[in-house]
Amino acid sequence: MSVGRQLVRMKSRRHFLSVLTALAAATSPLTDSLAANCDSWPDWITFREKFIQGDGRVVDYSADSHSTSEGQAYAMFFALVANDRSTFDRLLSWTRANLAQGDLSARLLAWHWGRRIDGSWGVLDSNAASDADLWLVYVLFQAARRWPDSSLQASAELMQARIQKELVINVAGLGPVLLPGPQGFALKSGGWQLNPSYLPMPVLRGLATEVPSGVWTALADSTVSMLESVTPQYLVPDWVAVSERGFVLDPAIGFKGGFDAIRTYLWAAMTPVEDPYRVRLLARMKGMTRLVEQLLVPPVMVDASSGRAQGGSGPGGFSAALLPFLEAVGARSAARQQRLRIIAMGGVPSVYYEQALGLFALGWMDQRFRFAPDGRLQWGVGSSCTM
Repeated sequence: MSVGRQLVRMKSRRHFLSVLTALAAATSPLTDSLAANCDSWPDWITFREKFIQGDGRVVDYSADSHSTSEGQAYAMFFALVANDRSTFDRLLSWTRANLAQGDLSARLLAWHWGRRIDGSWGVLDSNAASDADLWLVYVLFQAARRWPDSSLQASAELMQARIQKELVINVAGLGPVLLPGPQGFALKSGGWQLNPSYLPMPVLRGLATEVPSGVWTALADSTVSMLESVTPQYLVPDWVAVSERGFVLDPAIGFKGGFDAIRTYLWAAMTPVEDPYRVRLLARMKGMTRLVEQLLVPPVMVDASSGRAQGGSGPGGFSAALLPFLEAVGARSAARQQRLRIIAMGGVPSVYYEQALGLFALGWMDQRFRFAPDGRLQWGVGSSCTM
């Protein structure tokens, strides 16, 4: 590693910990206590240096150096927030060439890319992951606003039409639902398997603004209905089932909520206060507040049916992901406990997924971005974040 990169990472770690330390000491509301330095985003720079190759591939070193469509979409969101057009373009170019066979309008993204059995590199699973496609389309629409570019706008419009065609189905009596992918999610017992964490309310609102004639508002409605149906203990599961009989916690899938579901608390907290569904979303998740206050750390897994924690303590990235949520529901003591935990750990662990959760959560708390009531991305909204 070059001396320059070492200095960048040291600076980023100091910035991350200084922000958390200030927040841990703060007694005033979060939005009154922040003063972010938006000349650069040190945590993004560290992520870029650690996980993004020169060709634009986001590498998950924790799993055989593979790449996912999720990783590409998340990184493009962070690059957009950071106003880092060159990195954004590299990420988009690699994604288009390797996950969409050169044409974002012709197919959904292959979700999994890495080393094949024969030693070559390429697509390992061509099935799509709808959360990645949803985030990518949203990011393309917002990028076309920040960096006026007709090609970004056109790609977004074509991709969202394909998502509606291949990933959204209508369930009688319930309305549209988003399948996790085009293949493999039909249940033998009838119905389909769904993932609640694939449906961030601000993203759905943003797509509804860009494409008023689409399914996005109706999908937002069904998402809230789903969460209200499958959270008997006010905890979100990773996976649920849906059929014409309704949304259920399906024993064939399991009731556990862990590495997927942790994102739902983050997305709910990021939903604008003006959104009519924000209060209902947060209310269905109060079981996590109870568990964190009892355990002092997030559990790595919950049983959404019984309300019990399972599997021990969650990683540092979970503590970061829950910070906006705990602040949103007024659990200040629990939020402070999580800040102190991350400080004591020396920062969020340097693992792709945990770092991504940290960038979302700390970027939000640092006021580097917000979502407007219509879902459009607002960047640099803090008093010193006037990019």
